[in-house]
Amino acid sequence: MNIAVSMLDDAYQNACDQFVLVSGDSDLVPGVNLVRTRFPTKKVIVYVPHIPALSSTPGAAVELRSSATTHRDLPLNLLRHAQFRAQIPDGAGGLITKPPSW
Repeated sequence: MNIAVSMLDDAYQNACDQFVLVSGDSDLVPGVNLVRTRFPTKKVIVYVPHIPALSSTPGAAVELRSSATTHRDLPLNLLRHAQFRAQIPDGAGGLITKPPSW
């Protein structure tokens, strides 16, 4: 829900021309649809995490893919390159620690 609200806020403030979502979550479909309806010139690109070895055809996140301007598969082995370090400063002198399972 927070992602969809932030997308709409950014669209209304004209903070960007395109959105890039890395998700397969169908809960984002209404937000993506609303951005595309209210702001038809803004693009919404969706990258759906995907395990290529399990399937040669994209079957996951059909609704989200359909609501986007463009969609692509994102191989799961690339996700680790998009994550924050194990610890990052919180801006107040402390650290935020990423759970080991992430």
